[in-house]
Amino acid sequence: MNSSPLSRRDFLRHSALATAVAAAPLILPSGLRGQNAPSKKITVGIIGCGNIADGHYGPLLGSPESLKVLAVCDVDRDRVNAAAVRVNTAYENTDCKTYGDFRELNRRPDIDAVFICTPDHWHALIAIDAMRNGKDVYIEKPLTLTIAEGRAVVEAARKYGRVAQHGTQHRSMKRFHDVAEFVRNNGLGKLDRIDCWIPPNNRFCDATWKPEAVPANLDWDLWLGPAPWRPYSSIGCHYNFRFIAESAYGQVTNWGAHYLDIGQWALGMDDSGPVSVEGKGEFPSSGLFTNATNVNFTVRYANGVPMHCRTRYEGGGTVRFVGERGWLDIARDKMSASDPNLLREMQAPNKPIQLELSKNHQDNFFDCVRSRARPIADVELGHRTTTVCNLGQIAMVLGRKLQWDAAKEEFVGDDAANRLRTRAMRSPWSLA
Repeated sequence: MNSSPLSRRDFLRHSALATAVAAAPLILPSGLRGQNAPSKKITVGIIGCGNIADGHYGPLLGSPESLKVLAVCDVDRDRVNAAAVRVNTAYENTDCKTYGDFRELNRRPDIDAVFICTPDHWHALIAIDAMRNGKDVYIEKPLTLTIAEGRAVVEAARKYGRVAQHGTQHRSMKRFHDVAEFVRNNGLGKLDRIDCWIPPNNRFCDATWKPEAVPANLDWDLWLGPAPWRPYSSIGCHYNFRFIAESAYGQVTNWGAHYLDIGQWALGMDDSGPVSVEGKGEFPSSGLFTNATNVNFTVRYANGVPMHCRTRYEGGGTVRFVGERGWLDIARDKMSASDPNLLREMQAPNKPIQLELSKNHQDNFFDCVRSRARPIADVELGHRTTTVCNLGQIAMVLGRKLQWDAAKEEFVGDDAANRLRTRAMRSPWSLA
């Protein structure tokens, strides 16, 4: 994500805002049952110790009075050992346990919550397994690889009474909250459109790539997991998973999950979605990287408002709201408007519609672990946003306009498109 002026790692470290959360109590995590929950430490496991996880260590390890990381897990032995050193150095002990298989960590009764920071194709299976074993989950974006997996994760969270936060941190950044709330209150007048710009791919693979020997430190079979088997190549592993469709959907889900999410929020579509999608992407032909190098799709909502998602080669991720009164641009590190008065009006208090305001995405999750409230980016919201990303991906692959039934979560009269809502999983993995 190094196309952005403000990196995800820095964003995770530094975003902090004002908040409130309320809810009815459900089942307390194992480490908190029968005790004065707010005063007890929440115990944490981290699954996936690579690039995305790196931004979580600082906040997690910086609150020893309320949180304790007990274990880390990764199929790459070098990565998991380095993560354990980092945890043990922070705590000045050697207590952090390492695992190569997430199922072993998930079955520890002394862990309350897990952070899932693996490649996208693993999110659903690990999250469902964790919730089935009594863990609350923080799932990095995108929530899942497919639409069917997203619904399965939501159903598991409800079935097992777990707190499940989606890692779309813009929901806990005040400028995004303020813009979404302003738009929801018709601050721009009648909304004409939403434009989401996402950065281009920052990794490339030409047609000369070759299979390599699997490194001794890596369990390649478990890294692939439910994805189709393919020979190991260093260019197709770790960070680069996002450019291979069996594991992720490129910048559509990497960045689109953030900016399309704010569009959904501002439109009041957190429990619904668009009615149609159309798009055309440019795809590589190397045979290894398969995701779009140039993204261009549009979803349209029942109120007639379109939301466009396109690649922009300069300027990083941005969402623009355009209405009768002008436009508002919002990114992680800046905000601008066609008229400065719009920015001033946006700060006016006591708007008729007030959106939840979160202080900090991780803190919001842990507050909800204690209170049993639903977090600011609950899995249902995360699923709906990830679905928009999936709709764009499917439309670009098929190259035609598709009608979407958000209530049934299916395409209208299109069997080929409906087959792309899910995927076959390599044995022995399944959602069952």
